[in-house]
Amino acid sequence: MERSFRALNPGLKAVVLGVPVIGILLAVLAARGGVDAAESWRWLLVPVCFAATVIAERYPVKIAPQQKINLGTLPCLLAAVLLPPAIGPTVAALGVLTGNLVVRRTWWEAWFNAGNVLVAASLAAIIGSVTVKGDGAEDARAALAAVVYVGVNLALGVWAPAVHTGRPYPALLRQAAAASWTASLTLAASAVSVAILSVEAPIVAALPLIVLPLIYRMNVAINAQAKANEQLAGVLAAQRRFLTDVSHQVATPLATIMTNLSILSRRQKDNEAIQDSVAEAERMRRMLARLRSLAQADEDVPLRKELVDLAELTADVVRTFAAQAGTTGVGLVTEVSERSMISADKDLLREAVANLVDNAVRVSPPGTEVTLRVARSAAGSSIDVIDRGPGIDDDRLRNLFDRFQRSDSGSGLGLAIARRVVERHGGTIRVDTEVGSGTKFTIQLPA
Repeated sequence: MERSFRALNPGLKAVVLGVPVIGILLAVLAARGGVDAAESWRWLLVPVCFAATVIAERYPVKIAPQQKINLGTLPCLLAAVLLPPAIGPTVAALGVLTGNLVVRRTWWEAWFNAGNVLVAASLAAIIGSVTVKGDGAEDARAALAAVVYVGVNLALGVWAPAVHTGRPYPALLRQAAAASWTASLTLAASAVSVAILSVEAPIVAALPLIVLPLIYRMNVAINAQAKANEQLAGVLAAQRRFLTDVSHQVATPLATIMTNLSILSRRQKDNEAIQDSVAEAERMRRMLARLRSLAQADEDVPLRKELVDLAELTADVVRTFAAQAGTTGVGLVTEVSERSMISADKDLLREAVANLVDNAVRVSPPGTEVTLRVARSAAGSSIDVIDRGPGIDDDRLRNLFDRFQRSDSGSGLGLAIARRVVERHGGTIRVDTEVGSGTKFTIQLPA
């Protein structure tokens, strides 16, 4: 929300000012229940509930990595159902108002939030205060009051954001309820249990509050996990920068070396040392290219999606590897059962398929074929890369797609790149293999 009240649209201004006014009217109605406490100890709850509400506003806790919850529901409800009806809602609202000002929210945000609590707490006080020992009907009304408090508090809390953003109120309410209903009802149930036990069995009244240490420990664990994730993200980002920087820095001198080696190889065609150097330089060039591809695949930049014909994409890959396959006596075959068009980043997807084909050509014995099969089903489109090579041992399957998990040849990056690219497209990649008979990699892409 914008920080200046004057900048708010008229509808939001009406909500911000109107909710507290409704709360005041309901508080006046609740005050007809009187200011007399059933027992003198209840007056001790005034400073306790007020202070607990302020602390809850100041220190919200996490119950999920992206979800914070304010524990103020607990003291606010206790004030509403245990204090005199003329006092309880006001104590809850003043606690929220003070807590909002402590955390430096704007006056109108604090005013709206306090009004929201005043409405909910006043309704709870009107519906059911806990006063008489052993009154089952009164206990049931207190439970209803807690449900009403949670529901009204949520409904009014979503109202202002819906008006401000223009999003449909029902959709926003469903989203907020789905994210918070379990925690809110847990706190409400704890408040009602404490209130009833305070009258029925004061010695064990604090027992339901055992939920608070559990929530605190959960909060500590989630914060620790979030910090660890943040550190890990920093390490991975540094790793990606390193891969990109190294590949760019080495590319230029490597290109010079390859050019000079090519010149020397033309002059001394029979020099095996030069020929070996050319082959190793070419292998290094391919590895650097894959390091760049891996770094780019790891980046969270948006995919440059376009409509891609998978038949054309596989045919393009076959043309690229035709010469390499021909020198080793391996055939390349494409099978397209049905034309399949998908929305994808063509360059990245082609890189993934090319890495699979490169591996398949290298492991296939002379005289065999590598098959690229394109199919479509209700679940989406698939690309199979099938070779008749030696297959993959069971001990390698577990870490097959990990980085630098190389076999006798290759950089150990091709399969890692393929998996990352496919995952970024929302798809999956799997392998079916039989030692001595060959391997099939399947890229499954969503419809």
